[in-house]
Amino acid sequence: MHGERVTISRVIFQVSSTTQYLVRFRKHSIQRVPHRWTDVLHMMENYTPKLKIVKVLWEFPMIGWIKINTDGASTGNPGRSSIGFCIKDELGDVIYACGKTIQETTNTVAEALAILEALRYAAQHNFNYIWLQTVSMLLNNVIEGCWKPPWLIVDHVEEIGRLLERCTCKVSHIYREGNKLADHLANYAIENGTFESHGYRLLDTQGRRIVNGDKLQCPYLRVKVARG
Repeated sequence: MHGERVTISRVIFQVSSTTQYLVRFRKHSIQRVPHRWTDVLHMMENYTPKLKIVKVLWEFPMIGWIKINTDGASTGNPGRSSIGFCIKDELGDVIYACGKTIQETTNTVAEALAILEALRYAAQHNFNYIWLQTVSMLLNNVIEGCWKPPWLIVDHVEEIGRLLERCTCKVSHIYREGNKLADHLANYAIENGTFESHGYRLLDTQGRRIVNGDKLQCPYLRVKVARG
């Protein structure tokens, strides 16, 4: 309080308490934090974070559903950009795949445009049961209403919302290891220009290899450092 005498011991206590709070906040698995600064340093120097193994794979959609995987690419962020998306049926067969160059933009805008283009295609072809997977955690949370959209993609997000309202849709985030075809299509477009395929046979060799691997459900392991 104003006018109160501040002692060295009080300052040390406040610093110690704040340090303990910060350690517990950032490292949830640490239950007891020492008071002495030297003990805190020793504990943190010997701290080993817990590792979480996540099995990442492309999953088949439910019977009667289609699955859309999307991705966006930008070389420079902003820079030369492209989108990629693929639509597969319940057997893992490719219905449609597209890699498309777009105007120079950022990764976030490219990700949003990939979702938008995919949902437009689905609406045009009357797909009503859709599982949408995006590699972008930001877009996933924005679509689900957890986060507010960045101003650059507000219009895109509004149209995405309208398209989702017309169908029964599940939206989820996927790591890149489970989104390999959409990622490949986006990068292929950056290097070679716009490309589309109505089915498996018109895909390039790498694209066909990815489709076959997805059908075999070959898992990819991702090691994450668990928070805390």
